Amino acid sequence: MISPKSPPPLKIILDSKSDPYSKSSQWNDSERRLWTVLLFVMTSVLFSARTIVPLVAVNLSKEFGWDKTDTGLVLGSFFWGYPIAQIPGGMMSDRIGGDYVIIRAAFIWGVVTLVTPLVPYLFTTKAGTIMSMTVLRFLMGLTQGVHYPSLTSLLSQKVTADKRAYVMSCVFAASSLGTLLTGAIGSIIMDHSNWHYVFYFFGTISIVIATIIQSFSRKQRRKTFFSFQNGRAGTRKDDEEKKSLPVLKLLTKKPFWAMAISHLCVIFSYFIIINWMPTFFKEVYPESKGWVYNVLPWLAAIPASIAGGCLGDSLIAHKVPVGISRKIMHTLSMFGMAFSLLSVGLTDSYHSSLVLLVIAVMSQSLSNSSIPPNAQDIAPKHAGSVFEFIHVWNGIILGVYGSN
Repeated sequence: MISPKSPPPLKIILDSKSDPYSKSSQWNDSERRLWTVLLFVMTSVLFSARTIVPLVAVNLSKEFGWDKTDTGLVLGSFFWGYPIAQIPGGMMSDRIGGDYVIIRAAFIWGVVTLVTPLVPYLFTTKAGTIMSMTVLRFLMGLTQGVHYPSLTSLLSQKVTADKRAYVMSCVFAASSLGTLLTGAIGSIIMDHSNWHYVFYFFGTISIVIATIIQSFSRKQRRKTFFSFQNGRAGTRKDDEEKKSLPVLKLLTKKPFWAMAISHLCVIFSYFIIINWMPTFFKEVYPESKGWVYNVLPWLAAIPASIAGGCLGDSLIAHKVPVGISRKIMHTLSMFGMAFSLLSVGLTDSYHSSLVLLVIAVMSQSLSNSSIPPNAQDIAPKHAGSVFEFIHVWNGIILGVYGSN
């Protein structure tokens, strides 16, 4: 029997030490604040690029003659590529650094975003346009699939446990800002031009931001290298202890499957909102303003996510066990989403639907303080790999059912 003070069973098997990274190799306060901002910006841009197609889906359907099934196929193809890169992305991040993987991937999906408006016009048939956009969405999912495992790996190595929930909630709140920016700026661009320029704008921004963050990453890596040379950070023994993830043991552990299923419930609902909310409002409430329903839910989610991180860390500071703190935040998230998404189908009021979807997105943002930091809690040495397996599981389910 494991005593109450013992670490979780999964952690006992996967990690030999509760804090595998020396404090000198972790970010100090100023570095943590800087990288929180950098990763926030990178994640914002990632979601801006990811959510362009849902925003312009109605325009694409009209121009190329797609029906709902065709549109769903294009939207869902993102999740065909999304799980494939999870495992190599997480493993590479655990070994060579999450920042390195995130930046390289960003250059690729930035280019994919830039060329997206050009490719469909290379084909003269409806089937050709569907195929080309499906391939592009697949590539987008493939290259963006490494982001969250790499992010989790990086933060598990560089941020102390008592700061993780807050940092994670801040960085993960960027998904809402990215979606908000796509909705706000994209709607304005389409009002004054056409849907092509939404891709050109965010594709260019993606490459510029990746270039800027790469310069900071190089400076940080040079500093870390000299610290190692001077003996102030890490040891050969620490490097030797970085072993491969024991996959079979991981897959037999209840904590892993609890996280995987819980996270699936959240992101399945979340991506339904992202993919279909613009279409829902355009078709059910055609007189509604795109800049309202594409902005308000994501605007409200940002402070909700940060507040959730503060609440999660506050619970831990008041001696609430880490595991209980994560469960409380996840329960609040799930109940909020369940209530609002079930209720939105029962109302025919535009304002009620808008309020309920705002509540749903705010509730989802609370989960940023539960599952993501929990992967680091139970397996800090393998956080990127653990989170990648969770995303693979989720990506497979979303790939099969996410387009319907």
